[in-house]
Amino acid sequence: MTEHQLKSISNPEFLKSRYEGAADVSVQVCSLGKDEHSNIILIYAIGLCDTDRVYRNVLPKLEEYYEQFNRFQQSEERLAASIPVISLEKEPSLDELDDIIFEGDLLLIFPHEQLFFQIALANTPKRSPIDSNTEISVKGPRDCFIEDLVTNVALIRKRMRTQSLRVESYTLGRRTKTKVALLYLEDVLSPKILKEIQTGLLKIDTDGIYSLNQVESFLTNSKYKVLPLMDYTGRPDYCVSSLLAGRFILVVDGNPMVLVAPAGISLLLKSPEDIHFNYSYVTFVRLLRGLCLFLSIFLPSIWVALMAFHQDQIPFRLLATVSVSRMGIPFSAQIEMFILLLLLEIFREAGVRLPSAIGVTLTSIGGLIIGDASIRAGLVSPSIVVIGAITAIAGVTLINQTISTTSSFLRFIFFAFSSFLGMYGVILGIVLFVAYMANLKSFGVNYLEPLSPLHFKEMLKSVLRFPWNNMRTRPDSLHPQDPDRAGGTE
Repeated sequence: MTEHQLKSISNPEFLKSRYEGAADVSVQVCSLGKDEHSNIILIYAIGLCDTDRVYRNVLPKLEEYYEQFNRFQQSEERLAASIPVISLEKEPSLDELDDIIFEGDLLLIFPHEQLFFQIALANTPKRSPIDSNTEISVKGPRDCFIEDLVTNVALIRKRMRTQSLRVESYTLGRRTKTKVALLYLEDVLSPKILKEIQTGLLKIDTDGIYSLNQVESFLTNSKYKVLPLMDYTGRPDYCVSSLLAGRFILVVDGNPMVLVAPAGISLLLKSPEDIHFNYSYVTFVRLLRGLCLFLSIFLPSIWVALMAFHQDQIPFRLLATVSVSRMGIPFSAQIEMFILLLLLEIFREAGVRLPSAIGVTLTSIGGLIIGDASIRAGLVSPSIVVIGAITAIAGVTLINQTISTTSSFLRFIFFAFSSFLGMYGVILGIVLFVAYMANLKSFGVNYLEPLSPLHFKEMLKSVLRFPWNNMRTRPDSLHPQDPDRAGGTE
């Protein structure tokens, strides 16, 4: 044999040596007749390929044809008509071989005829679309994304029966070869945004992609970003709403969530359930979420600044009540608040890591017991516990979990500002925070738009929810190709 023949994939010994360390890859040589020309090679990945169909359907059909024809080459077309095979025009490369096997397909090789066939028998492990654990559905649909890209794209496609919905496929990661799908409406999405996301996906060069955060980090090119520049969701109905508004969707194989962009602070405060409720209620809860975001980040800082530096700004009766409750406390207001914030983060982390039922019980009962014990032991005052509780509850109302966790980090930063500079530190923190957000852009769209730059009409449409028949345009900040529509989703 020549060196090329030894390293050819039609050589079973070469195939067995190549996958020697992969116990889940099966390389089998089967004989369909008495002569050597009847030998075939089957290659598939155990657990990804439907092996039952291989032995029940494929092999019996092959044996049947070999009983009728002495040489396979004479019956190639008839075999293709009976078994759903894909004829490969040439010998696949090693990379193509890996792609076929690890996608779950069966590779059928006739070494003497140098014929190669791919049979779609993929049966990869996956679960059925069920309720999301992070985005609870009250009135909306209950089918949510799973860890399978094909299923996730199908959940969106069945809701958008239009040829203008484009689905582009990318493979990211030299080793993981993760499939990523880009979805957008061709006649709606801004060409500038489309070009930026397509260029960004092609520039990703790494050995493995396995999380949404990786994709977001590569695409946003922001090494030290604190706030998320892309939203995420597990709800197909929310994806349809975003596509119609002029955004794009990124589906990453192996993740039960998808990325939505461009995203600003106004989008991150919206809920997938908003489109299913009355406009008056949605308007109220959107304003409430904005207030809760402010309280979650700045309430501890403001309280510490008032108690430690500006007690003259507190109403006299409230000051008297708080002063009496702090009698016997050995710590300053700053240390008190720091202890409580630290305990809140410990409880939150413990609740996330434990199973859902136990986590809720631990957070509730543990918080009550330790909070009461801390007051009785004289470690913290009741007023500090109340402020901490309001802060924690306000953080839970935030829809986007990235914003919720980011608010915890920012809370400690602005707490440090107020601990040393008082109310001046709080004001400085707010100014720096707003300036930072004003400097952010998500695929060319300002993070604070339509607040900065100010577009009053767009701001009302973004913050408030009008009746559907009054929402006939898409958001101007996204620069859609088709700005008009009969109804709205924003």
